Amino acid sequence: MIVTKKKAFSAGILFSVLMAMGFFCGATDEVVYSLDFAKARGNPVSYLARKGFVLKKDADDLSLSFKNGALELAPPSPLFGVIINDSIHINDFSKIRIEWGILEYPEGASYEKDINNEAIMVYIFFGDKKLSSDSLFIPNSPYFIGLFLGQHDVSGKMYTGHHFTAGGRFVCVGSPKQGETVTTEFELKPAFKKYFNQVEVPFVSGISLEVDTSYLDNGQSKAFIKKIEILK
Repeated sequence: MIVTKKKAFSAGILFSVLMAMGFFCGATDEVVYSLDFAKARGNPVSYLARKGFVLKKDADDLSLSFKNGALELAPPSPLFGVIINDSIHINDFSKIRIEWGILEYPEGASYEKDINNEAIMVYIFFGDKKLSSDSLFIPNSPYFIGLFLGQHDVSGKMYTGHHFTAGGRFVCVGSPKQGETVTTEFELKPAFKKYFNQVEVPFVSGISLEVDTSYLDNGQSKAFIKKIEILK
């Protein structure tokens, strides 16, 4: 009887350990998309092109480099640069996970003060229906949520910008110290439904990296991104 109890007790412990380690179905998140710069080498523009990304706006003027297992983005002056992959189609997803950080925050940037600039933003686009940009000079876009790290903004707060008021939302997901690496996990479907008052969530149709210091006098900043994952 004592031996039997010990065996049952040991089995219970083993089951708990296996559950914690993710050996049973549903215990771990499945990665359905990954952009990992850990082993990236060579020319960043060529590397990104092989991954399906295109440089737009002032992105050609960005200083891009691979350092310490990350893509580093550093505008030398005020600019607005976009690096986008709009060839993605992911139906089954739950959240996005980003490993990133800020080396130098752009001086004066603050969504709280309506100076909507940032050292780095990751956009997630949804569906293929294009909504108004609210400007004749800016192309319309599918729904998107932009996640950014802001020094003077409220973590977890959603902001509506000057453009894309119907289909775009911007969310500060943290204010890490300069040089600190942080991992952000953001639930996409509940956020989409809440921000856009929708019942159904379209497929993920694109991802972009963006740097915007265009409203600032100095315009310099420095950010890095190590990995982006979309999880099922």
